[in-house]
Amino acid sequence: MRATVPAVTLAAAAVLAMTGCTAPAETPDADPPSSTDQPCLVGTWQLDVADYAAQSEAFVLGLGLPIEGFAMTGAGTITFTADGLVATDIDLRTTGTIVAGDTRVPLDQPSAYTGSGDWAAGAGPDTVDLANWANVPDPDVPVSPDAPPVPAIDYTDIPTVSAVCTEDDLLLQGPDAPLSALWHR
Repeated sequence: MRATVPAVTLAAAAVLAMTGCTAPAETPDADPPSSTDQPCLVGTWQLDVADYAAQSEAFVLGLGLPIEGFAMTGAGTITFTADGLVATDIDLRTTGTIVAGDTRVPLDQPSAYTGSGDWAAGAGPDTVDLANWANVPDPDVPVSPDAPPVPAIDYTDIPTVSAVCTEDDLLLQGPDAPLSALWHR
């Protein structure tokens, strides 16, 4: 049991870290694209939490982790400005019950933070280059000292991401990341 619960907890933390691979954001002054000269990315996008939750649950179950009642709630935004800035704001909560034999351990893990950096069109088609990324945890979301650490979205080590954009949808995914983030406007 002692080996199972930490492994499950670390895997749950990894899923939340991958959430970060596609961090949400909000920049109040960012306007949606107003001309066809602006890149499709420019504007504010809302995270499709239901899609991300379904991917996260499938990933966790695919690892063979004994979790029941997996759920993810909350919201996230990502904003790309025409002048090359990107900002995210994520506030998600993952819940469920880790089951190991006769032992049941509730999981209730908040994840709230902001991030920002610079963006530019990538060298390849449907890619975005990111630089100068910084994260700030939400000071109003207390983290239990007994809870496993939840890694934040950190684009510092991900200089280029896949970015497939249409007028209403944006799909972001880091290289080799098992999950993608679907955004809508």
